[in-house]
This record gives sequence, structure tokens and C-alpha cells, in this order.
Amino acid sequence: MKKKYFILSVFALVVIAFILFYAHNKRISIYNYDTTLDYKYNFDNGSAQIYNLKVKHDSIKIPIIKNKNVSTFLKVNLKSTLLGKFSQPKINIYFNDKVISEHFEIGSKGVRYLNISDVLNTNINTNKIKINTQNTKLINDDVSLYVFKNSTLKDKNILVLAPHPDDAEIAAYGLYTTYPKNTYIVTVTAGDAGEFKYDEIYKDSLTHYLQKGKLRTWNSLTVPLLGNIQSENILNLGYFNEALAAMHANDTALVKTHFTKTYDINSFRKQNISKLLDSVKGTSRWISLVNDLTFLLDTIKPDIIVTPSPNLDRHLDHQFTTIALFDAIKKTGMNKGQLFLYTNHLPKSESYPYGNMGEPVTLPPNFDTSLYFESIYSFPMPLRLQKEKIFALDAMNDIRLDTDYLDSKKTFVYALKILKRNTIGPQNDYFRRSVRSNELFFVIPINKISKIKF
Repeated sequence: MKKKYFILSVFALVVIAFILFYAHNKRISIYNYDTTLDYKYNFDNGSAQIYNLKVKHDSIKIPIIKNKNVSTFLKVNLKSTLLGKFSQPKINIYFNDKVISEHFEIGSKGVRYLNISDVLNTNINTNKIKINTQNTKLINDDVSLYVFKNSTLKDKNILVLAPHPDDAEIAAYGLYTTYPKNTYIVTVTAGDAGEFKYDEIYKDSLTHYLQKGKLRTWNSLTVPLLGNIQSENILNLGYFNEALAAMHANDTALVKTHFTKTYDINSFRKQNISKLLDSVKGTSRWISLVNDLTFLLDTIKPDIIVTPSPNLDRHLDHQFTTIALFDAIKKTGMNKGQLFLYTNHLPKSESYPYGNMGEPVTLPPNFDTSLYFESIYSFPMPLRLQKEKIFALDAMNDIRLDTDYLDSKKTFVYALKILKRNTIGPQNDYFRRSVRSNELFFVIPINKISKIKF
């Protein structure tokens, strides 16, 4: 009997060890890089004020900044503890009876950046913060504070470029709903690709993707209304998902959509109600996209253009949206204003930003000092805006759960998928990643886009 219990115990331990090993490898598989490397940023081109500080008794004395509209990042050198090799390390920052929590990669080691913008933007002057580490420790007491003065957005014309329906909301809902009067939301593609999400309703692929494109186009035209954007300032250009790179490769050739087998972008573009549509007569050609954007630049005359970073976003539609914008800027001769560059699909990890909903977005993993920017804008998202953003994202059909719930046989399997995602990862859902206490943008003057290397 004892031998039987011994064998069962050994077997149970082996099974538990296997499960833990599998879960660990699954969790760290979300990182497409060595998490023990230092993050590398070149701040020499920028406008940052830099303060070299010390950690003493887990506290840091920080300078009093009179300007309460700044973005601030604290450079630290950390190393995961043994527990930090299995669970995400976390640093808590305490100030004025408040706490900011920021998570880092499992097994992380080296230079990282804490977003402490809330500390310096608080209405109560404070000159000390307290640091508490969990599953990690600071390697040394030397830290550096980088302070960027934020651009003034009030009364500015703002153009938000979204490669797909929902990209504007993921990256910049808080920004555009805060300044809706002179903001324009332009979505480049219809959203007629991606997962076969509605197979319980549409068995035929062609019908499914036509309906999906129609539905997501409608999402892109209506959800910005929740953020008080005027309907006249909302446009979807109706180009095809996953087609921009092919259009760029041959800028005069017509490109057919992969899923809906048509060349006619008016299949989706016709849903627009803005009068801006009257002046954009496009076809599925690169030159047509550039001409559309050229017209919009000439008409809107934006001071701020919010668009994906061609360096920090891996999705080809995101990269080529901004490349088309650069072609249009050159065509217009535009040399004033700023680019606010964002990433919704970081090449190093689709799970970035790490941590939980409500936590700050800080600087992403980067190991190339040639990444050019002049400033970094951490746009604040108070709790009220975070709650509104949840509903804006939930109004996007492609971000919601699919229609598995219509098939009772699939609901249990889907529940297991959710449990697996939330326990061993990867956790890529946009609610966790984008409903945060800030939205992050790399800022570059339009007259210096030639310095962007990609």
C-alpha cells in the first residue's frame, strides 16, 4: 500500500512539474527578445530635462517641476528575483497617499523605465517618492529622471489616422475625446480580413468577410461619436485590409482584396456620410491612397497627426499607412506641425504594454538607439476616461467575443480558452493593453520626418 501511495505521489509531482514547466515556457514565449538586455533609447535628439538622482532607503528625492503638463520617466536598473522568473516583477511607486504599479517582463534584467508622469503632474507638490519592489530588485541606487514638456493640444487641428477600424480607439480614444472640436478620425481600411469570427452565422467565406468589412466600417464611423467627434469629421477610406504593402509595391496597379475578391473599394466606402467623401474618388491603388491623404492634409491642415510608428508597429498595414502619409506630406510640402507616433502591435511582443488595466504605459522594449524622436507624450487618462474607453472598445465588433455563444457545444471550450489565456498567457486582449492611465506617443516635428529610418 505504501509503495502504491509513493508511486502515485511521484507521478503527481511529475505531472505538476510538467504543468509548471509548460506554463512557464508559455508565459515567456510572449517575448520575442532577450529579457535580460538593457532597453536603449537615445535622448540626445530630444528636449528632455535630465536629472541624475539617488535611491536612499527605498526613497527618491525628486525635483519640483513648476510646469504641471509634463511626461516623466525614471530610468532604473533592475534584476528579477527567483520568483520574478516565474511571475511578472512589479514596482510600486508611492506618493501623496497614492500608488502607481508597473509590471515588467518575467525574468527581466537591466535598464527599464518607470512612467511617473502622474507624480510630477499632481496638484500637490511633492519632492519624494517611495519605491517598493516585488519579484525584482534594483541593482544599484543610481537612477535618472527624464522630463518632457508636453505639447499644447487645445485649439489645435488634430488628425488621427487609423489603419483599421478600432486602431484610433486603442491608441488615442482619450486624446481625441478630450479635444473633439477640431479632431478628425480617418480610418484607412474597411477591416475586411482577420479571423473567421462569425462562422456560426455565415458559412460562406466571401459573404462572411463582406459582412465583416461592412460591420467594421460602420464601427469606425459611429464609435468616434461616443467621443463627441462630429460626424462630418469621421471618414473611412475603404481600402482593403492586408493590401497596403502590395499597393505600395506597384503604386499604379489595382490590388484586389484577399478575402472578398473585389477591386471596388466603394463596396465599403459608400457607408460614409461626411461631405469629405465627395472629394476622395479613390481606387485600390497606392497613388489613389496618397492622393486621398494629400487632399485631407490640404483640407484639414492638421497641427497634430496621430499615426502608427513605422519602427515600433509590426503590422504592415500600420507601417504603410504612415508611409503613405509621408508621401502625402512630401507632395503637399507641409513642414509645420507634429507627428504623434503610436504602436498597437509592438514587434518585440504583442503583449506590450505589460501589467494590468489601469496601470501606466511606459517605454516599450527597444534596443536600437537610432530610433528617432524629440519628445515623448504620456497623455493622462483619468478613471472617467478609462471607463469610457472600455465602452468604446466594446462597441467595436472585432474586439468583442465572437459568435461562439450561439453554439452551445462551443461555449464550454471557449470558457476554457479564456481560462488558459488568463492563467498561462499570452494575454493579448486590447482591454488589458489599452485601457490604461495614459496613452503614449513618440513626438516628432513634421519637418524632421526624414530622420525616421525604417
